Amino acid sequence: DRLLGLEIGADDYICKPYSPREVVARVKTILRRCKPQRELQQQDAESPLMIDESRFQASWCGKALDLTPAEFRLLKTLSLEPGKVFSREQLLNHLYDDYRVVTDRTIDSHIKNLRRKLESLDAEQSFIRAVYGVGYRWEADACRLV
Repeated sequence: DRLLGLEIGADDYICKPYSPREVVARVKTILRRCKPQRELQQQDAESPLMIDESRFQASWCGKALDLTPAEFRLLKTLSLEPGKVFSREQLLNHLYDDYRVVTDRTIDSHIKNLRRKLESLDAEQSFIRAVYGVGYRWEADACRLV
């Protein structure tokens, strides 16, 4: 049955008994693969923010950013959709797809560190804006994915 299901197009198969956490993890994995490629603003060759996913590197106006993996994912998530407000919970879901025990204040810490690193390269630019009671949004230009 499992082989037949996979051969006719199923993306995954879960055997009983199953853990609800396993189901959630498998669904998130499939959704990650199915995310549409955002090609609206991110391909702007004039964008000062460049994100190279294959090398896990980012730069602002040609200056490299030294980011942790969490900061890199946070920067990518926010900058792909400038102006969109992300709640702390949404950002946590983008950062941690495993079942770590983290609070929504973890995002505040990552944002603080990311702001500090970005502002060290361009003190005049406003990058990340807090939206009171909601979350955060990217204020600068969209990124350019490489």
